[in-house]
Amino acid sequence: MNEPTSEQFGSQPLLTIAIPTYNRSRYLRELLSALHDQVVREPQVELIISDNASPDDTPAVVAEFQEQGLPVRYLRNPENIGADGNFLQCFEQARGKYFWLFGDDDVLLPGALRLLVERLASQTYDLVYLNSFPLETSTALNEARGPLNVKDSSSAAVFASNVHIYFSFITGNIVHKEAALRGLERPASELRNSNLLQLGWTYAALNQYRRGLVVKDKLIGARVDNTGGYKLLEVFGPSLRAVTDKRVNAPRLRAIILNGAIQRFWPGMLMTYKLKADTFSKEAAPEVVLGPVFGRNWRYWVFTVPIIRMPAGLAQVWFFLVRIINRLDRLFGFFLLRLRMPSSGHE
Repeated sequence: MNEPTSEQFGSQPLLTIAIPTYNRSRYLRELLSALHDQVVREPQVELIISDNASPDDTPAVVAEFQEQGLPVRYLRNPENIGADGNFLQCFEQARGKYFWLFGDDDVLLPGALRLLVERLASQTYDLVYLNSFPLETSTALNEARGPLNVKDSSSAAVFASNVHIYFSFITGNIVHKEAALRGLERPASELRNSNLLQLGWTYAALNQYRRGLVVKDKLIGARVDNTGGYKLLEVFGPSLRAVTDKRVNAPRLRAIILNGAIQRFWPGMLMTYKLKADTFSKEAAPEVVLGPVFGRNWRYWVFTVPIIRMPAGLAQVWFFLVRIINRLDRLFGFFLLRLRMPSSGHE
């Protein structure tokens, strides 16, 4: 077994990639295949796999890659401690200056790690966000080539406008661990069972924000329709609102994140799932869950409610208009996303 040693990293690795996994060995194999050559060539990168007592062949898959020379620290829990518990274990075990929690069903484009390491070594960032593309099937991936198309900003509001609800996307966010620890006024463990525990350290780093980087290139393939079984409406409605209200200190940043959920996330999500009648079959109706959370924000009535209430054909037309509005809003620096109105009690 080729496990990394302290001598390999000296005092501290630059970046820890931590993969929490449970019972998804097929996806894990695909991810490790994409990472193998990249990690082997980057001695500043620590790789951790935290296995939540998977009953499938995950241990054998990890052992296979270790035997092929992949330097991975494999942590196998004796019992399933839950997704949030596994995320927390990854954060606590990470030794890198930067911490990257990476979904076991996502993939990284070949060549992307080298480009990221070069950027992280050249400048200190509190937060780094990476864009993604939908990964619907296993497919050959094009190699990432530099230079990266990035937005480097010292403005927390500008950074949050680019990321908004996707602070919750684990694979999309790289966190400066020391900044996160400085900003953790309350333990991240308090967010267990929210399915948003990762926001504990991500929002903590946002509260300490001095500089951040948005990577506009789509370096991550994110698996679609693979939530892991949690209730989407509950997690990105009431839970997101509660965690954001409690953990983001600046009212302006809280507003941007929640506005993004309404204006940019829920229209597309509800449109996609409107065409799949059984998607929310185990949840309450969208308006019942989202209305009490977002109903005082005018964006909810403009961007979200029409898609819920309209027949599918009209909803698709409305969603097309929403996409145009959001593209124009991005072009003009997220003016609409950041707009505050006195009548909007949730802004």
